[in-house]
Amino acid sequence: MDSYLKDKSVLIIVVISPKYKADVEGYGEDEHGLHTKYIHTQIQNEFIQQHCLNFRLVPILFPTATKKHVPAWLQSTRIYRWPQDTQDLVLRLLREERYIFPSLGKEVTLSIRPL
Repeated sequence: MDSYLKDKSVLIIVVISPKYKADVEGYGEDEHGLHTKYIHTQIQNEFIQQHCLNFRLVPILFPTATKKHVPAWLQSTRIYRWPQDTQDLVLRLLREERYIFPSLGKEVTLSIRPL
């Protein structure tokens, strides 16, 4: 697990749900054996070390969750909603940008007048 967290070329998908919020903010040990708190702390530390710039975290908001379930430190990043943002999410995971063609304006008329 640590090797994936330390490898900066690996994207980390953060699935946000009411259960996730309860797991990372709850007290005590991780009951599920998924190391949710540990991973959360590690990615939060990386986010802070990167001066709050998000280079590899991909937060996904599940239908049962709302914006209030997103950790406060992660709310300044792009949050994908599942399944509404599927296309944008796939592009992010492929590390591709959506290119939006600029609209063409009116043709410019050039007039030349002798002085």
